[in-house]
Amino acid sequence: MLDAQPADVGLGVVTFRVPEATDPSERLMMIGNLGCEFEDPAGVNLLPYFWRASTGDGVERRFVYAAYTGLPGGVDTFAYGGAGGTLTLRGDPGIARSGNRCLEVNGFEPERIPAEGLGFRSPSLPARPGDTLDVSFWARGNALEPQGDTALAAFLEFTDATGQHRERIDVTGGAVLRGAFDWQQVSAAVTVPQTARRVTLFCGLAPGTGTLWLDDFALDAR
Repeated sequence: MLDAQPADVGLGVVTFRVPEATDPSERLMMIGNLGCEFEDPAGVNLLPYFWRASTGDGVERRFVYAAYTGLPGGVDTFAYGGAGGTLTLRGDPGIARSGNRCLEVNGFEPERIPAEGLGFRSPSLPARPGDTLDVSFWARGNALEPQGDTALAAFLEFTDATGQHRERIDVTGGAVLRGAFDWQQVSAAVTVPQTARRVTLFCGLAPGTGTLWLDDFALDAR
């Protein structure tokens, strides 16, 4: 019997910290999960931590160093063959809203970016039907020219315990992000569907050009 003990899968506050941070409140804003390492053709791995590079359509793609795909970027930047943009673990405290790191998405060829977006996906987390999930994060942009109304693509994707019966709920909070702007908070509240047992958060760039930075995510259940 699935979910025989509903109380066991309740989700409280999920907070990830940088273990070597001088400031203990600094959040962990790195790419990926254990087992989702990025590999270059020489067999060199970047071992990531929490966020993993992804596309909103859920299609599994092999992300490698962007240079191997013909797109710009150093050893902290990733893309897949035929991608319309890149994903970067930006280690620059001058850009990050807090701490030393933030997530960065650059769009170059909008027609090659999936309609659901190019960005970062969290691990699968437990969800309890009927709970309200409060999602918030901060976004910053430069030269963003989306094909649609906003450059932001963000949603919670719910599944049952075996990863089936997917249901996506938008968490952009109605934010219309384009052009250049400083850090601003995006937030939304979502009720967990009755059939859901797991949830992932996706956040990234909708088809368009320009740079989108993301930082300081929070997910709370009540």
